Order: sequence, then structure tokens, then C-alpha cells
Amino acid sequence: MKMDTILKASALLFGVILFTGCPSEQSYLSKHSKAFVEGYRAGCENAEEMVANSFVEKANDTPRYKEDSEYARGWDDGYSRCYANAQMEQDLEIPEIFK
Repeated sequence: MKMDTILKASALLFGVILFTGCPSEQSYLSKHSKAFVEGYRAGCENAEEMVANSFVEKANDTPRYKEDSEYARGWDDGYSRCYANAQMEQDLEIPEIFK
């Protein structure tokens, strides 16, 4: 089986799982506190930056992270979800040599 066929099949399977088995991010976040949502977005942004640039460091050492448990819980959740998604998207990109 060709590499691009495998990648396309994987991307299609991921899309099906994403759209049928998981609630949307907005729906998910609507069930949480404002502090959780703010933490989630900050963690997600940091994760996406880390995947895009290996020189970016994990930045959850802010005073708010240390003092606000809801914010910290949201930050950790956003970081882990978005890091996994960004890493998978990057891994699914077809390298130039296979095009």
C-alpha cells in the first residue's frame, strides 16, 4: 500500500471519529467555568506554539496557574488536547519526498 494512501485513510478515519464521537470544543467549553476556559485557551495556545517551534517552552508557571486551580485544570486540559491534535496534524502532513 502506498504511503499517501495510508495517510489519506488515516486522515479520513480521524475525521470520522472527530465528527461523530466527540463534542465540539465550543460545546465542551460551555460546560466549564470562565477560569477553566481561559486556562484551556492559554494551554492550547502554548501547545500549538510548542509543536510549531521546538524552541518554545511549556509556560504554565504563571502566578494564575499556581493560584487558581480551575485555571490550572483548564490549562492542563487545553495543553494536552491541543498538543495531541497539533502533533497529529503535523505527523499527517505528507513529506515532500512522497509527493
